[in-house]
Amino acid sequence: MASAIASARSVHRPQQGEWSGGRGENVANEAYLVPRSEAERFRAEVGALAGDTPGVALEVTGPWAPYSFATEAATGGAAV
Repeated sequence: MASAIASARSVHRPQQGEWSGGRGENVANEAYLVPRSEAERFRAEVGALAGDTPGVALEVTGPWAPYSFATEAATGGAAV
């Protein structure tokens, strides 16, 4: 499975309107942190997921900067 290839996953809000880049409704917007050596395998496995499902289009883009996986630091005290 494609998620087993990724070392991290981040779920974002679905893009709508002009940001979605296509027709139809965007129902998922996820980012996966994939080692460069596994990128082609990841693309192939993800692409196969929607291959036989009518009305479903799946788009894989990237590589993207890993900022999608950054989290806010916990604030437990005063800043120094």
